[in-house]
Amino acid sequence: MKNLKGPVLLFVVLGVVAVIAYFGKGLLFDKLQNDTSDTSGNVETLNWGGDGYLGYAFLQTVEFKKQFARQGYSLKFTDDEGDYKTRLQKFADKEYDFITLPINSYIEHGLEHDFPGVIVAAIAESKGADAIVGFDDVLPNDKVNDLNNDNLKIYYTGMSPSSFLLDLTISDFDLDQLKSSNAWRNEVNGSTEVYKIAKKATKDRSIGDAFVMWEPEVSKAINELGLKKLWASDKFSGYIIDVFVFHRNVISKNPDAIEKFLKTYFRTLNYYNARQDEMSKQLSKISSIKQKTVNEMIKNIDWFNLEQNCAEMFNIQTALNIPAKDGIINSIYSCSDVMHRIGTIDEDVEDPYLIVNSSFLEKLNDSNLKSVGGQQQQISFAALSAAEWKNLHEIGTMRVDPITFQSGTSQLDYQGELTVDDVAKLLANNYPNYRVIVKGHTGSGDESANLKLSQQRADIVRQRLIAVHAIDPNRILASGLGATQPPKQKNNENPRAYRLRWARVEFVLLNNDQL
Repeated sequence: MKNLKGPVLLFVVLGVVAVIAYFGKGLLFDKLQNDTSDTSGNVETLNWGGDGYLGYAFLQTVEFKKQFARQGYSLKFTDDEGDYKTRLQKFADKEYDFITLPINSYIEHGLEHDFPGVIVAAIAESKGADAIVGFDDVLPNDKVNDLNNDNLKIYYTGMSPSSFLLDLTISDFDLDQLKSSNAWRNEVNGSTEVYKIAKKATKDRSIGDAFVMWEPEVSKAINELGLKKLWASDKFSGYIIDVFVFHRNVISKNPDAIEKFLKTYFRTLNYYNARQDEMSKQLSKISSIKQKTVNEMIKNIDWFNLEQNCAEMFNIQTALNIPAKDGIINSIYSCSDVMHRIGTIDEDVEDPYLIVNSSFLEKLNDSNLKSVGGQQQQISFAALSAAEWKNLHEIGTMRVDPITFQSGTSQLDYQGELTVDDVAKLLANNYPNYRVIVKGHTGSGDESANLKLSQQRADIVRQRLIAVHAIDPNRILASGLGATQPPKQKNNENPRAYRLRWARVEFVLLNNDQL
């Protein structure tokens, strides 16, 4: 009989090796599954609904994808090309875990679905990325009130930041002809389509006068078509702010995913803020827009870093010396008020805190994550002489409710005080960069007495803005004009209603000489 000791031993060794290989492979597989630094493992996917706006592009950068994969997550992006109505429907149906969009669009379309998500952070504010461009003669005096002409032909995209830009301009500057008529309206589908029409209008002026677009078409219309930027989102603040909105279902069931998402996002923002050239190359590649154009577009988008989100948007005190403000809440109120006045929505948003969740930012604020760049310049207003005030360029006259006084006096009554308080909010939150002339007017009568009364009323309004609302006194000039500048009579306005409007207080915005 042959000696079987050798073959048996070999068989046993091979068997042991096979067992080790089998279970070792399983252990290795388990390790890969649980190792968040390896993208071949079990990566959880967040579904994101948005569009190709450059402000959202950081979520598609190499750095974001790499860092998010290390956290065990990835993104699945659906680009609906600005179809906010469909975006909200799918969001309400839980097809998206989160969406990106402007606050006003969430208010408009979220109302239909009882607001299925909450705002957890601000992304960026449009600072010229949305604009009304047109021919020079549309605003002959460079005053926004000159848009109040229903004979104009204006093209825009419905249910978009473009339509909201028109709405807030009509509301804040009392463009009554545009509000009461639809003859000027020409609604098309998308900024690209508006640009094509504008291009045709440069050859045939009868086609149109003004065109509401967003980037990159704004820059193309100015640089390639020779059109002028008539009015844009860099002229105001607190209205066109894009935000991250997470579904309430994700908030309750997977808060860890939101925390890791925001941490990754702000780290990515820091990374590219410190590497500007790499940032523009990445954004150019993602958007398929030339890098030179991207560099221009970046100037029109103001991204919010972590500290700015906490302090300026969500009223969370940070280690930096940034005054805490309720930027998001103020924006919701401002947008809601505009849309209610115009008729886009039937009622104001009663409690904006129900659609805001600051808890994730509060956690990040307590962490060691700090931001790079992005600090906003503080606006200063030096004292001006009378001659210097006269040399400032007038932007436009704001729409305000009638400011009422105690009969025959310069003392504000209760309703008048409330109206001045509303104006103060507009000046602080939405038009913070402008100087203001408070103009007092009276009805007809004794010229000397009227001039005196109108000056006293302008003075008392100015004093309230300074004393109660801490508006910089160098920013405001009071001027009494008596009955020397009657208002323009509105279409179909009866004589009695017109005479009642003579006695009024106006707020005229002027460019800050130091900007």
